[in-house]
This record gives sequence, C-alpha cells and structure tokens, in this order.
Amino acid sequence: MEPQAHIIELKFEGNGIKPSKVKASEVAELIMSFEGAIMSVMKQQHASVSDTEVFISFEEIKDQSLSLKCLANKAREYVFPALLAITTSFSNNAYSGLPSGAIEDLKKITKFARRHECDGVWIQDGERVASFDKDTEINISEQEFLRGDTTIYGQVLKAGGDNPRVTLKIDDDYTVSFDVQREIAIKLASNLYKEVGMTGNARWHRKTYKVVDFRPERLIFIEQAPLTDTFNQLGKLFGGSLEATNTKSLYLD
Repeated sequence: MEPQAHIIELKFEGNGIKPSKVKASEVAELIMSFEGAIMSVMKQQHASVSDTEVFISFEEIKDQSLSLKCLANKAREYVFPALLAITTSFSNNAYSGLPSGAIEDLKKITKFARRHECDGVWIQDGERVASFDKDTEINISEQEFLRGDTTIYGQVLKAGGDNPRVTLKIDDDYTVSFDVQREIAIKLASNLYKEVGMTGNARWHRKTYKVVDFRPERLIFIEQAPLTDTFNQLGKLFGGSLEATNTKSLYLD
C-alpha cells in the first residue's frame, strides 16, 4: 500500500437510497462492477500489469446514502488515470474510448441508478469528479467502429488467469488484450515473449484503428528457424535462389 492511502468512491444519493433498502445481491454487483470497470480501463492503459500488482480493497458502506468506499493500491500510477478516463467519459457523454468490459460494468452501474431513480457520483479522495443520474444511458454508435476478419501478430506478454486472457505487444507503443479459450491460454503461457499470430474476428475504432474487441479463432506460432534450414527448405520447394528469411509459421487449430 502507498504511504498515504487513497480512496475512490462510488456514491448513490437521492430518493431515500441507502443499503438497508437495497438487496445484498445488488450491492455485491455494484462492488464487482465498480472494481471491474476500473480494472478493465487500467489494463487497457497498462496491458502488462498483473492483477496481483494493483488491487482495490473494499473499505466500507455508509447507510445515510449508498456509498461504496474503496482503498486503492498504486493509485497515482494506475488507478487514478483509469478513473479519470471513466469520469471524463461520463462528463463528455462519450464512451467509445473505453474497453468493452468497462462498458458492460458501467451499464450495470447506471442501470442501478435508473432502477432506484437516484443519482450517482464518482469521488476521488473526497472530491466529486463526475456524476450521473437515472436518465444517463451509455450508448456507443456502431458507426464509430469497423468489424471484420483479420490476423493480429505480436509478442506474448501475458496469458492465463481465472478468466483466461492474453496480452500481445504489437509494437513499442501498442498492446492489445482479449479473452481466449483455456486451451489457447495454456499454449500461449508456455510461449511467453515469443512472436505469435492469431486469426479471428475483430472490432476496431474507425479513427484510431485501436482494437476494442477480438474473438480469436486460430493460433499461429511463428518459429525462429536457422537460416540454413530455411534455405534448404525453400530451395527444395522452388529450386532457385531466394532472399533469406528466418521465420516460419505453424498453424494450430
């Protein structure tokens, strides 16, 4: 924990809202959605960060209103920038830059406000930074996105987790993370820091070309091979002089 604990808070107020008037299952879903939204954005901003490095620990619920107060580990480095992205989206009513996982969690939060006809407030270290009400809806125009079949190539930075997820480094400035089947995660976990390709269906932002959703279908291992081996194989295939290459691809269904 940092020397001085930083607190992030999601507070609901108005229409007599308080924990004693809300089902325990609803409160539990709010806590999970609150943490899930921040963690999704944080991983979008810092794809290689581990779940064990940063955590948001629940501290208390206040009964005079429904207030979920949490302590944030590594707040300045990871949590506050993620919270800023979320609160800026609410302030500008523009959510297309957020990852799909965060969008789904935030929809659950705004749905709660709509169901109980109350207002919500995002609070950082006691300061209100953004708000929403029962009429707030998170809508993303599909015209801002493109979808199609593609192949993504990158270096495996991370693979695994309770809900299997993979992070690929596309280049020095761009990483992409997405959910995968357990079988694919197992194969990639044993190939950390190696170059791979994955074919599948992607959804990306029309202007930034950032991938916001990827559904992998097939895994490609790009193996490093000795140049002499490559020359021999290509020579047998084409019977001529070819430019040197030191990679070959192996498709795995």
